[in-house]
Amino acid sequence: MPFSQIITNPALPFKEHRIYRIFNILLILAVLVLISIAVFQLSINAIPFFWICVGEIVVFVTLLILHIKGHFATSRYIFFVFSIVMEIFGSLVSGENSGFDFLFFVTALSPLLFFDKRWQYLSLFIFSITAFVAVKILYQYVPPVVVIERQLFPYYFNIVTSAILIYFVYELFKKEHLKHEMDLNKQRDMVQNQKEVLLATKQQLEALLEDRTRKLEEQNKGISKYAFLNSHKVRSPLARILGLVNLTQYEDLNDDDTRTYYFNELKTNATDLDDVLKEISEILNSDLEK
Repeated sequence: MPFSQIITNPALPFKEHRIYRIFNILLILAVLVLISIAVFQLSINAIPFFWICVGEIVVFVTLLILHIKGHFATSRYIFFVFSIVMEIFGSLVSGENSGFDFLFFVTALSPLLFFDKRWQYLSLFIFSITAFVAVKILYQYVPPVVVIERQLFPYYFNIVTSAILIYFVYELFKKEHLKHEMDLNKQRDMVQNQKEVLLATKQQLEALLEDRTRKLEEQNKGISKYAFLNSHKVRSPLARILGLVNLTQYEDLNDDDTRTYYFNELKTNATDLDDVLKEISEILNSDLEK
């Protein structure tokens, strides 16, 4: 099993991935602590307790494998239940001077960080605290199998271990939380930058659209003016020219005065028509240049 698979699972979302990694690290630390205790038990020739430690190591390694395979809630819950049971056993076997009862606070508080469902962490909290109170009471009635004088090991070792475990677990969660906050801040900055770019692009597009709309309005005015010129000014001189041409059919064009009159009138109206056409041409050229 590669070590990267123990501490990372890319398929999980951030929150579950954080819990996954920290729980696996906690299991590994528990195994290492048990190995040190087993070595100590072996050094003082406490063979039965040595094999108990070996059994605990096997259970924790099995839970680690189950956790990696995706049985998250089950493996976590069994881990804390099993730890509480072993704390009860260790406290009663070694007596009050062993300091094992301080570990109950670890199993009472730590589940809050590893479970989302209230009944899971609350039941473990109640179980651990109830076990702690029961062990304190049973100290008066159950004599220890292995009497340990209050000395540096294991009494103070267990106290220090309990405090370190609580601190370590909460520190890991705090570190992961701060890291996640930094990632979120970076993402927020990136989103803000993208928002500013989009806003600038939007303003450019709006300015471009406004300019294009203005040009279209000007072109529409030109087209309207062209339509007006075409329907009024062009038609007027053209109609007069056509009327004069029709009248010539009934006039004696051999007469100099009549012929001169019609030629002058046709010339005048043709000039008017030419002026209108030039005006239209200027409007069309102006629209094309825009």
